[in-house]
Amino acid sequence: MKRYKAIVIGTGAGGGPAAAALAEAWGEGVAMVDAGRHLQAHQLTQIEREMIPKIYAQGGAQATEDGSLSVLQGRVVGGSTLVNDALCFRPPPELEERWKAYGAELGSLDPYVDRVWQDMRVSQIPREMINRSNYLVGLGAARLGWAGERLHHNSVGCVQCGFRHLGCSYTAKQSTNLSYVPRALAAGAALHSETAVHHLERRDGQWHVHSDKEELVAEHVVLCAGIVHTPTILLRSGISAGEGLQFHVQTVAWGDFEDRVDQHAGIPMSYGVMEFSDVYGHTGPGYLIEGVGVQPGSFSVQPQLEGAAHDEVLGRYRHLAGALSLVRSTSRGTVRVVHDRPAIDYPLVAHDLDRLGHFYEKSAELFLAAGARRVLLSHREHGWIDAPMRPDMVQGKFYVYTAHPFGGANRGSTTDAVGRAGENLWVLDASGIPEALGVNPQVTIAALALQGVDRLLAG
Repeated sequence: MKRYKAIVIGTGAGGGPAAAALAEAWGEGVAMVDAGRHLQAHQLTQIEREMIPKIYAQGGAQATEDGSLSVLQGRVVGGSTLVNDALCFRPPPELEERWKAYGAELGSLDPYVDRVWQDMRVSQIPREMINRSNYLVGLGAARLGWAGERLHHNSVGCVQCGFRHLGCSYTAKQSTNLSYVPRALAAGAALHSETAVHHLERRDGQWHVHSDKEELVAEHVVLCAGIVHTPTILLRSGISAGEGLQFHVQTVAWGDFEDRVDQHAGIPMSYGVMEFSDVYGHTGPGYLIEGVGVQPGSFSVQPQLEGAAHDEVLGRYRHLAGALSLVRSTSRGTVRVVHDRPAIDYPLVAHDLDRLGHFYEKSAELFLAAGARRVLLSHREHGWIDAPMRPDMVQGKFYVYTAHPFGGANRGSTTDAVGRAGENLWVLDASGIPEALGVNPQVTIAALALQGVDRLLAG
């Protein structure tokens, strides 16, 4: 058995920063454990059929038990930061007051956010890097008088290849595998990749970490395995967890334009419409609209049409500009352990369904204002439309997913107010966040992890 002072389980937005901070304090006494592969830039081939099975949880097929909602997460060293769109937001200032209702303590997060901003080399996306798909989203918003802005990203020297969802082959996107994990390794930390943790055992004042490969022992354990596997590990370890999941609920609409758009080219997500947000002082119904572009294979599963109608959509691929919803949901779900595997349940409540319908209506208004001849919704009963409308929103009748899940080991319930789940056991990833943030979360998660490590080190 290998023994360490601290083991960090997971290397994503929480685990990467936590491991780097611990290693810079304790050096070779720190180990990182990750179920995914440690891939190098040259191994990120930009071929969807090769990469999706290698870097996404369940090969990109992870979903709720009823199959109605896809849950997209990375399963690779770097976690979901390797497959995300590199967008960076500062935590909404409303967080501190809202979290008090959950018994969660935020504290002074700003210094940690500043550190992450610097560590990840965050900058506003230059105007000349806005691709045509995102430009058309911004054009429609401007013509309607809606609040919108160029977004921030952590991709220094981005070559605008359009493959962020498959990992950055050019070492530009500062995902944790390129930022924090190398810092941890340089400080002496060990990395156990392709090692799936099953459960924890507290024995003789130490934590025994049981995996599919070996047993590791440490004085401290920091759980950052994501909202599915962090609560699953806790449940298998006899610790109550799995309640209080909350998602950014996402669906997509496309405007069909006469001229080519080529949504696959350039930065996939670079413009955001804040008009309907309920954070940063906005008083909308509670969702962002973000411009989006996806590669053909990923795009093909999103239109809810069949046969010749689906073929027609694929034929219009190069003429489509995309927009997605990022609904700060009010639904609550669970993670259970069924036959030793995690099972996710997430029934959408009426309020969230209504806001998804509101997004479909407003996205159609946006694209038509930008000059689209028609709009495609990801809805089985309402595909192409030529005027704004709000379809019947019944879960299972439209494409819906999340790339931003939260909870399952919530602060104030599974853990104490600052993330302690037991003696020398911390939860410092998105599973500890008690509600959907309303913005892309990687900066907030990383800042909370750095803050948590400072508290751990302070005893």
